[in-house]
Amino acid sequence: MKLTTLRADLLLLAAALIWGTGFVAQRLGSEHLPAFAFTGIRFALGTLLLLPLLAFAPWPAHVDRATSRRATMRGGVIAGLVMLVAACAQQHGMGSTSASNGAFITSLYVVFVPFLGLLARHRLGWPVWTGVALAAAGLFLLGVKDDFTVNAGDPWILLCAFLWAVHVAVVGAFSRDAEPIRLSLIQLGMTGAAALAVAVARGQVTLEAVDAAKWALLYGAALPVAVAFTLQVIAQRKAPPAHTALILSLESVFGMLCGIAFLAERPTLQQYAGAALMLGGVVVSQAIKPRTAPSPAESLADDPQPR
Repeated sequence: MKLTTLRADLLLLAAALIWGTGFVAQRLGSEHLPAFAFTGIRFALGTLLLLPLLAFAPWPAHVDRATSRRATMRGGVIAGLVMLVAACAQQHGMGSTSASNGAFITSLYVVFVPFLGLLARHRLGWPVWTGVALAAAGLFLLGVKDDFTVNAGDPWILLCAFLWAVHVAVVGAFSRDAEPIRLSLIQLGMTGAAALAVAVARGQVTLEAVDAAKWALLYGAALPVAVAFTLQVIAQRKAPPAHTALILSLESVFGMLCGIAFLAERPTLQQYAGAALMLGGVVVSQAIKPRTAPSPAESLADDPQPR
C-alpha cells in the first residue's frame, strides 16, 4: 500500500492517541511499582518487542560504515542517559499528579526545544515567543490550585519535559550519520537495563508488585513504546513537519480525555482553560512558521521517541 500524506497523518494520529492512553497506564502502574521498577520493566520489554525492526534497518549510504557505527553508538549512549532520567522523572511524577497534567506538561518539550538553540545563538521567531507565552500562562492555570499549591508530581513532569527537549537536541546532533533504528534500540535498552538495575538493587521488584501492575506494564511496553514508535517512524517518511508537530501535539488532548474516561478525573474549568492555552502554545510554536527561513532551533527535530 502506497504511503500518502493522508495515510501518514492518520498513522501519526494513531501514535498520538496511543501515547495519550499511555499516561493512564503510567498512572495505574505507579500505584504498584516505584518509578525505576516500572520504567525498567516497561522499556526492557519494549526493546525486546522492537528488535525485529533490525531487519528493516539498513546502514546509511552517504557515510562509511565505521563513521555510522560511531555516531550510532555515541548518540545511542548519550541519548539513553538523557532518556533514563527523563523517563524516570516522568514516571515518578505520574505517581502524584493526574494523567491530564502529565500529558499536557510533557507536551511542553516541543516548546522547550527552540530555547536550547539559544545556547548556539540561534534566533527565535515570533511564533516561538508567542507559543512560550501561551504555554506559560496555560501551565500556571493547569498546575496552580486556588490555594496557590501544585501537585507534587507536576515539577517532576516539567523536568521530564525539559529533558525530552535535551533528548531531541542530542538525537538531532547525531541523526545525520547514525542509523536511527539501532540508535533508538540502544537508548531504549540502556534505559530499561539501567532503571531495572537500580530497582533490583533497591529491592523494588517483587513478584506481587509486578503481577499487580502487569497489564499497565504490558500496555506501556507494547503500545506506547513499540507500536506508536513504529507508526511514527513510518509516518515521518511522508508527513510534512508541520503536520507532524500539529498532530502529535494532540497526544496531550487524548491524555486528558483518557484520564477523564478511565480514571474518573474531573478537571476544573481553570484547568481546561490552562490545557487549551498550553495546546495553543505548542501548536503556535511549531505549526506557524515566519516568512524568513527558520533557524535549526525553530524546527522540531525528527525524533521518533517513545513516551
